[in-house]
Amino acid sequence: MLIKKTKKYYIINTALVLLLLIGMVFGQSNEIEKPTKHNISIGALDDRAGFSFIGYTYNLNQTEMDEYFIGAGTMIVGFTGSTGWKHFFTKSRLSLSSVLCGQYVMHMGFQGFLTTGSLTCEYNLTNKIQIKLGGMGVVMLTGDNSEDIGVLPFAGLNFRF
Repeated sequence: MLIKKTKKYYIINTALVLLLLIGMVFGQSNEIEKPTKHNISIGALDDRAGFSFIGYTYNLNQTEMDEYFIGAGTMIVGFTGSTGWKHFFTKSRLSLSSVLCGQYVMHMGFQGFLTTGSLTCEYNLTNKIQIKLGGMGVVMLTGDNSEDIGVLPFAGLNFRF
């Protein structure tokens, strides 16, 4: 029997493919996920460790949709210490979150307090590895009573354990 491929046929097939893709992206894993306390991030800047290529954060407290953390990061010629709060809007294979963070930055040429707010999109490759992309708004207060304001993108890999 031959199926006649009409406009209705293509609409139904397109809808089924879209539903399948949406289910794969937003679907929950059946594996039981233990809370992870340690995070190591590698990449261009970070939502938690700020101005860093390599950062480490430790979760002090975790709930279903919130994490409170402290951390540190480095850009080889500088150091960043941070503390903050991460809130998840959606938590699945593709998660959306925001981070409010206070940091102290010591780099060649400047040092000061840094306040950041970021929006993050995280894709879980496995239970322990994520790809993170996003942007962060930055306000930097330096010792000479000046302030710098900006928006910076970030991207990297995050390893949880």
